[in-house]
Amino acid sequence: MVRLLLIAWLWLLPFGAQAAAIMAQLDRNPVAVGDPVILTFTADRIVAGDPDFSPLEQDFEIRGRSQSNSLSVVNGVSSITTTWELRLYPRRTGTVPIPPIAFGADQSQALDLQVMDQPPPQANTGNSSDILIELTAEPQQPYVQQQTVITQRMLHITPLQPQASLSHPEVEVGKGNIQQLGKTRNTTLMRNGRNYQVIERRYALTPQQSGTLTLGRTTFDGIIDDKNNNEFDPFGMSGKRIRRFSEPLTLQVQGQPASYTGKQWLPANSLTLNAHWQTPADKLKAGEPVTLTLAIVADGLAAEQLPKLDIQAPAGIKAYTDQPELRNDPGSNGVVGVRQEKWVVVAPYNGEYTFPGLSIDWWNTATGKQETTTLDPVKLVVTGGQAAPAAANTTTAAKPKQADPAIPPPATTSDTPEAAGWFAWFSWDWYATALLIIWGALSVGWLLWHFWKKAQITPKQSAKTAYVPVSVRPPDAKTVWQRLEQACKQNQPQAAHDALLQWMEVGLHLRPALLANLREQAPPALQIEIDALNAVLYGRSSGGWRGASLWQALQGFKLSNGQTAVKTSELASLYPD
Repeated sequence: MVRLLLIAWLWLLPFGAQAAAIMAQLDRNPVAVGDPVILTFTADRIVAGDPDFSPLEQDFEIRGRSQSNSLSVVNGVSSITTTWELRLYPRRTGTVPIPPIAFGADQSQALDLQVMDQPPPQANTGNSSDILIELTAEPQQPYVQQQTVITQRMLHITPLQPQASLSHPEVEVGKGNIQQLGKTRNTTLMRNGRNYQVIERRYALTPQQSGTLTLGRTTFDGIIDDKNNNEFDPFGMSGKRIRRFSEPLTLQVQGQPASYTGKQWLPANSLTLNAHWQTPADKLKAGEPVTLTLAIVADGLAAEQLPKLDIQAPAGIKAYTDQPELRNDPGSNGVVGVRQEKWVVVAPYNGEYTFPGLSIDWWNTATGKQETTTLDPVKLVVTGGQAAPAAANTTTAAKPKQADPAIPPPATTSDTPEAAGWFAWFSWDWYATALLIIWGALSVGWLLWHFWKKAQITPKQSAKTAYVPVSVRPPDAKTVWQRLEQACKQNQPQAAHDALLQWMEVGLHLRPALLANLREQAPPALQIEIDALNAVLYGRSSGGWRGASLWQALQGFKLSNGQTAVKTSELASLYPD
C-alpha cells in the first residue's frame, strides 16, 4: 500500500512543481443586463487551493457553478486539467470588471465585460423584441392622494417554460401605497405586425406626497425554449434562462390646488351621496325607531379616505349611529370606495320636522374643478302618538298665570258633587306610578318567558334560526384554514392558491393579500413551496404538484406573537388566478 501511494505521489509531482496557469474566459461579450454569461476558469495543473469567488458578488449574481477534472496522456506525458464554470447575471450596465480570482497562491487574469440595456440585435433567441416588460400609468401627472392605475404587461412571442416569475412594482423614490387590482389576465396584442401573448396586471397607486414618484423596474425571470441549442448544459436546464426588465416609471405628483376650499381633500373621478329610509319619511310613527342608511360612493378613492358624515338632528328628534361599514370594490378605473353609515332615528311625538341635508366638497379629477355633492333636506311626518308638550319646545317651563280674585273661576265638571267624589282620590302621580308598575311586571314576565323559550330550543334549531346565507356572510379564518388544508391534501393547486390568499386576508390581515408579500417574509422552506405552487399554476398543469409539503411548511411557520402565519413574496405566479 505504501508503495502505491509513493508511485502516485511521484506521478503527480510534476504538476505541483510549478505554479498553475489559470485562464479565464467568457462565453460571450457583450451581454444584455438580465441575460446570463458563463465564466470559465481553466487550470493546466493542480492549483494551490480552492477558488474564492466572493469578489464577483459585488457586480454579479452567481446562480450556478460546476467543477470538472480531466486527465490525458500524450506520448507518455500525463496532464491534468481542472475547469470551473459559473453562471453569472450582471447587476448593472456598462463596463463591468471581472477581478482576478485567487486559487490559493495561484491567480487568474482580469477581464472586462460589456453589459448593455438590451440584447444584441443578432440574438434571435430571447431577443428584446420577443420578450418585453412594460409599466404604464394613467394619469401620468396625478394629484396627491389621487388614485393612479398602474398597468404591468409582459409581451412574449418565444414560448416560456413553467419556471417563470414576474416581480411586482415597488415605490423607489417618493411615498405612495400600491396594491394589485383583481387577478392576472392573459390576452393577446398585435404590435408592429407581430402577435404577442400578454400577461397583464393592474395596480392602484395612491401618492402620499407631491413631487417626483418613481416605481423601480420590474423583473421577469424565466426559461425559454431553446431547441436549437445542442450544447451540453452543466446546470441541468432544458432551456435558456433569461431575465428581462421594465424601464423605471416616473410620475410627477401635483399638490392640492390653492383654489380648493373643501374641508377634506377628496380627488376622485366621481362622488355621490345616497340616502335610504327604512320607512318612508312622511309615514313615521311616534316612538318607533327607523333606520336611515347613508352612503358615500367615490370612484377613485379608497373607503378609508372618505369623511365621516355629521348629522345635526332637529329639535325633538333623536339620532345616533354605530361604526361605519367600509368597502373597496374593483371598478373599471381602479378602486371604488364605499362608506356606509346606518343611523337610528326616533321621533317621540307627533308633528312635522325638517331633517337637515348634507353636502360634501370634492375635486373632480376629470374636469380639474371643485364640485359639491348634496342631499336635500327631508320633511318628516310623524303620527300615531301624542302631540309634543309645550315644555318640549322650550328650554324652561312657562310660569302659571296668577288668578284675578275679582273674577270668579269658570265652572268645571269637577265642581259637581258626583265629579268631586270620583276625582277626589285621583292624581297624575298615582296614574304614572300605576303604569310604571304594570310595565315592570310585563317586562319581567316577558324576560322569563324568553329565557324559558330559549332553553327549549335544541342546538340544531338554534343553528337553523341563526343561519345567514354564505353569499352574504364572509368566511372566517377557521373555515378558510380548513379549505386550505383540504386543497393541499387533495393536491389541488388552484384551490390551494385561492384559499391561501383568503387566509392572508382574514387570518393574518396582510394588506395587500399577495403571494409576493407572503414569500418576502417566509422562511426558506415556505419560499420553496410557494415557488413550486407558482410554477405549477403558470405551467397550466397540476399533475406534478403535491400539497403535503406546502401544508407542512405552513404548519411549522409561526409569527413572533405565537399565531400561525403564512406571510407574503417578491415574485408572483404569472398564471392568472
